[in-house]
Amino acid sequence: MEDNKQRLDRFVAWLRDNGAEMDKVEVRESEHGNGVYVKEPIPAEEQYAQIPLRLVVTGRVCREALGADPAAIRLVGRSLLCAFLIQQRFVAGESSFWHPYISILPHEFHTPLFFSDTELELLENTPMIYAVKDRRQLMRDELEEILEQIPESTIPRSVLTTENYAWAAAVVSSRSFTKSLISESQSPDEETSVLLPLLDMMNHRPLTRISWIASDSSIGFAAGTALSKGSEVVNNYGAKSNEELLMGYGFCVPGNPLNSYHIKLNYTMDPLAADKQAILNHAQITSCDHYIRADELPRDLLPTLRVMAMTETDVYYVKRQIAEGHGGALLDDLGLRIELRARFLLAFLLHKKLDALGQKKSTLSTVNAQLALQYRTETEGILRSTLSALARAECRLLAYASQIFADGLHAHPRYVSDNGQPSQTDAGASSSDEPTGSKKPKQPLAAQQFIDEVLLTEESFTSDPEFMDAVEQIDAEPDVLMTLFVLRIRASPESPWHAAVQRLGLFRHPMLVAEDADAGLAYADMMLEMGEIHDSLFPLLTEHFPKVFPAEQFTPELFLWAAGLVESFRLSVPARCLDAAGDDIEGLLLV
Repeated sequence: MEDNKQRLDRFVAWLRDNGAEMDKVEVRESEHGNGVYVKEPIPAEEQYAQIPLRLVVTGRVCREALGADPAAIRLVGRSLLCAFLIQQRFVAGESSFWHPYISILPHEFHTPLFFSDTELELLENTPMIYAVKDRRQLMRDELEEILEQIPESTIPRSVLTTENYAWAAAVVSSRSFTKSLISESQSPDEETSVLLPLLDMMNHRPLTRISWIASDSSIGFAAGTALSKGSEVVNNYGAKSNEELLMGYGFCVPGNPLNSYHIKLNYTMDPLAADKQAILNHAQITSCDHYIRADELPRDLLPTLRVMAMTETDVYYVKRQIAEGHGGALLDDLGLRIELRARFLLAFLLHKKLDALGQKKSTLSTVNAQLALQYRTETEGILRSTLSALARAECRLLAYASQIFADGLHAHPRYVSDNGQPSQTDAGASSSDEPTGSKKPKQPLAAQQFIDEVLLTEESFTSDPEFMDAVEQIDAEPDVLMTLFVLRIRASPESPWHAAVQRLGLFRHPMLVAEDADAGLAYADMMLEMGEIHDSLFPLLTEHFPKVFPAEQFTPELFLWAAGLVESFRLSVPARCLDAAGDDIEGLLLV
């Protein structure tokens, strides 16, 4: 029985006999399996290996090997390559022209598709476990397609098994290249990748510089940097995370600088899902799949998070702007409240992911188990570092809110501002991830200051003893009490929130937009309920507490207006921002 060295020697002879050029490199075993090594120094940008196009496994080659009438085979993509590999290894065998190449392909892989059930348990609650399920279903579908199209005489059903297909699929995922590397005339199949003997043996190293050199007769590699004698020739498989590397190739790179965590945002259970989808469509955001990298706040998913964080009022006005042709870059100017809600939402989602990940220990010593634990550990690291970046961003925004509140400014979006203009603050400042200045406020301090001075909460009632004494004698829901407090602030110039409430004097909840008949109908029940609540309170409150609830400041119209503010400007600050356990802090953000 041949050993690995004999198979490699035969493979190299086959390459040379068929016109491959590889004088400066050699193929031999490495710690990662077989690899390519430098025999003599290679200057940067010099080509060191090339193969003729006749040694490239294309869709055309696969079809010719699988049937006398290639046109009758409708397989494309991975299923076509897999059928070819199974036929060559298990049917054609040593009689095939491609046997020297097929024989040096790995027979064992460490992708999660080959994990045992016990090993797969180590991937629970990671994105990988869902990818494994999807990939296994895809493989079953592809195998079924081959069974339908390839006759028994070409590939006996005894070898067209799930196990053999998994092997072939692993070869394709770990060793195939995009067909764009060679000319269209050589590979007319639009969806089928290609296999490149010799060039597919170079192991991966992130950020390695390499150059492809292709002509009408050959394809090869050139080094991006000089290579010294004895060094391993490596390739760069692209900007791939450990999740992609483990799933497609069966290994992880420790400390991978391109590592990322896949998150799929889902808002289908939101009662406003259809409207929010329409807003995302207008903004040309078509995917909810995002990839988070360590120590980075993921900018690309912020627009989607902003939409997810919208209240019913926000959705109403954004859709109205779109209908009036003022959409533009509207998702970049939704104000401070949405910026905070979006980041709080992302932090909530990532904390849930981190909690679900938990700690996994295993007594298994298999390669697969160690890879799973490595992937799991690095996944946890990404989540923790992203949460740290989010905490810094939240800290910056909370401190920013306190500052503009003290300065009498605001950071409302255009549709909230009372003069129809953008906020007086620098819109970009509210999106900054890092606190500015020489001293960066710590999150608990910034959050506590924000809650004490800016956020309008039930605790804020204590700033007005007369109001506090009065409402202690009222049996009403928290939202009703907050509505009364907003009106009390409006009538009290000495209140620290007076300017913020006054600035919102022209804001209208959709139920109060007179020219929108549809909105009026949609909110008819809410208006009726608010009217009934007002009538149950007044004039009784005015009679008992005339200084606190003067009739002219608590009319039905003003009560509806204030109720609209309470409904529209809610903000829930997570208790974790205070490094505390317990319930989140509910209130209104009016700047």
